[in-house]
Amino acid sequence: MRKLLMVLRAAFSALTLHKLRSFLTMLGVVIGVGAVIALVAVGAGAQAQVVSQFQSLGANLLTVTARTNFGFQRGGLRQSTRQLTLADVEAIRGLATSVRLIAPDFGSNATVTYGSKTTSTNITGVTAEYSVVRNWSVGRGRFITVDDDDDLAMVVVLGQTTVKNLFGSTQANPIGETIRINRQNYTVVGILKAKGQSGPQNQDDVIFMPLRTAQIKFGGAGTTRVRSISLQVRSAEETDLAQAQVTAILRALHDIQPSAQADFVIQNQADILESVAQTSGTFTTLLGSIAAISLLVGGIGIMNIMLVSVTERTREVGLRKAVGAKNRDILVQFLIEAVALSALGGLIGVAAGIGAAQLITPLLGGTRALVTPQSVVLALAVSLGIGVFFGLYPANRAARLNPIDALRYE
Repeated sequence: MRKLLMVLRAAFSALTLHKLRSFLTMLGVVIGVGAVIALVAVGAGAQAQVVSQFQSLGANLLTVTARTNFGFQRGGLRQSTRQLTLADVEAIRGLATSVRLIAPDFGSNATVTYGSKTTSTNITGVTAEYSVVRNWSVGRGRFITVDDDDDLAMVVVLGQTTVKNLFGSTQANPIGETIRINRQNYTVVGILKAKGQSGPQNQDDVIFMPLRTAQIKFGGAGTTRVRSISLQVRSAEETDLAQAQVTAILRALHDIQPSAQADFVIQNQADILESVAQTSGTFTTLLGSIAAISLLVGGIGIMNIMLVSVTERTREVGLRKAVGAKNRDILVQFLIEAVALSALGGLIGVAAGIGAAQLITPLLGGTRALVTPQSVVLALAVSLGIGVFFGLYPANRAARLNPIDALRYE
């Protein structure tokens, strides 16, 4: 133990003898580790943000929409869409045993005014189940109820962005106020909690009203069309079963032959989430791999400086061997110097990387950087490995010096 302490003391004394050179040597490792930590943190934060946005849309969610088909006819491109209707909703409600809740919606963009304020936003007609299926929470007031839908009530629930656009601030309390949508009066009965962005879409720029009210006001009397049907599956394990059931029900209801393409699309939230997570994870790994190249450059710098150090200290090595130092002692001393440079550089790089991630994330449009313990441990382990790998050759070269030749070295 005493001998090891003497070797450690000698190694650190040699490093502090040339402070600037030691710092510049460490700088390559600092930059490499810092780059790895920062880029992986930014990538992991972006991945977590995207996953969180998808999860905010609802749990165990299936979404049914009409498929749009394009074809050519005389005069140009023809677009045809088979609309979903309330008959589809009732068929799924009655036959799909794996579906817990079903929430159709119908909507359109419209101009909304309050006093002198005017905004254009997405108006969506929904049922009472919509808030549960699509994970919407009410901050003040209430959501659309079954009675609202039955009575064709002229009531609305506003998103946070809509509140700000119409009332000047999200802190305003417009409950009970009357707004005009397409020149008709509606009473505000609730304010939604903020959800934020989902890709390019601002989820808070929305107005909800009873489904039947929206169908009549925006689709005309007698309209039974719906824009989409959101389904909450009983459990994540039954998602595939529910999707198969809904597919079979709608194909039979729409009289679609087995070999024909369905006129509807079912989106599985779990599949989309898994795909997004895999894509984001691959991107994060790619960023970390690119940044790791600079660690390799830092290791080459350590080897270069250690070779210079061996040359400069040839007489010292010869003198130590002459008084009894073994090859192993010389090897350990120079190896410790290399590892100390890389380890200290790694620690400084971790701190620098965490700080850089906090600065870079807002510039890239993210909300947070996610520094994981795994990335920190991995970066430090790689930096130590680089110290050993690139320090071993110079240390071995020093250990194999002939003491007679070393003492004669000028």
